[in-house]
Amino acid sequence: MSSKFLPTRQNSKGLSHGFMLVTFLSGIFMGALDHGIVGPALSSIFSAYQVDPSWGVWSFTIYTLTFAVSIPILGKLSDRFGRKTMFAFGIILFALGSLVAAFAPSFSVFLIGRAIQAIGAGGIFPITAAQIAATTPIEKRGKAMGLIGVSFGVGSILGPTIGGLIISYADWQWIFLINIPISILILLMLSAVKQTQENVIKPIDIKGIVLLSVIILSVMYGISSSQWMYVLLGAVFVPLLVRVERKQADPIMNVLYFTKSHTLTLLIASAVSGFVMATSANFLPLFGENVMGLVKGKAGYLVAPFAISSMLASLVGGILVDKIGAKKVLQLGFIISVLGGLSLALWVNTLVLFVAVTIVMGFGVGIIIGAPLNVLILQAVDPKETGAAIGYLSLFRSLGSTMGPTIAGKLLALSSVTGFTYLFMISAFVSVVSILMLVVVVKTKRNLPVAN
Repeated sequence: MSSKFLPTRQNSKGLSHGFMLVTFLSGIFMGALDHGIVGPALSSIFSAYQVDPSWGVWSFTIYTLTFAVSIPILGKLSDRFGRKTMFAFGIILFALGSLVAAFAPSFSVFLIGRAIQAIGAGGIFPITAAQIAATTPIEKRGKAMGLIGVSFGVGSILGPTIGGLIISYADWQWIFLINIPISILILLMLSAVKQTQENVIKPIDIKGIVLLSVIILSVMYGISSSQWMYVLLGAVFVPLLVRVERKQADPIMNVLYFTKSHTLTLLIASAVSGFVMATSANFLPLFGENVMGLVKGKAGYLVAPFAISSMLASLVGGILVDKIGAKKVLQLGFIISVLGGLSLALWVNTLVLFVAVTIVMGFGVGIIIGAPLNVLILQAVDPKETGAAIGYLSLFRSLGSTMGPTIAGKLLALSSVTGFTYLFMISAFVSVVSILMLVVVVKTKRNLPVAN
């Protein structure tokens, strides 16, 4: 495999590479912990602000929308101002948002706090992947990036448990205040991490940032709310964005990402990975209740095997990337996801089989959302666009994970049993399509950069 266009390992000064990994991965852990910890507090939050649950879901909706907008923007800005600087910016915003949410006098202010948190998270997740890729030797990059999934998995698993304990023994505000000492610790650790990075010093693409934000907000909100006029509105602005970006010295969106079949295929595969992840992780408990006849509430425990399997697969997938190549590992992940989807759609009829398939599905998901896609996109872009490339990969994953529940809701509204059959069949089908696209389009031995 040619490594000509891979981001080179950048010289770092200060403490060890391992310390740097722990520092950046701690940000991933905090973000995942917050994502899982909020759930147990929702009823208390709704009660405190006296809002109806239909309005309360905006605590997640506003987070999802602003997170999606911030990912590509902060990823791109990390190439300009430096990953360490933008990572610190993300941590500070996340802590500030946590403070606003904890002490908000009204639900509107609470939502502002959640939005600030999400913008901060948009500077944590993609920049961590970019930092690891840029500072880790090529032969160890897959394993190092696999640790991102492990950190996220541990945070996601511990989140609901810690959230339940906080609600049981303290006020719900501590759900958010717990982020403050963690953020301070990360910032202190980050101060000891020193590195040199060749930043891109060109004018900031303000017009592109505004247009891209409008498009993402319109499309994401339209998908999540099934109001397709917003999706259409976002699509209308795309030609204008393309026209603007072609004239920019340092565009927020590299148009070549979408005109080169190699990178476009990887972005589509990322969207599919988000779709498969959302339709499995989010709906396995409901499948257990409606199809398997499990007691309501207890079916939720079955998410744990999925999460643990996904976490382990992230690490195993990363190790395999270093040994046999990212493309083969990604194809393997999608093949496992196909088997899991077909099994859930057609063959699962006992609890033992259900748990076994849940573990298999989790393993497939852990691979396809993990290191292979990140490594493949970085092989295809200019090293100076590491942050931007990871940002767009994460954006497309978010688009897919938003589309998943929307389609699932439509299918389950038709039938609570056959709806799952169609849902998991669709999941398997799009995974097959991704495999075929990877085979036909992605040529890992000719990794040409898409940047000028």
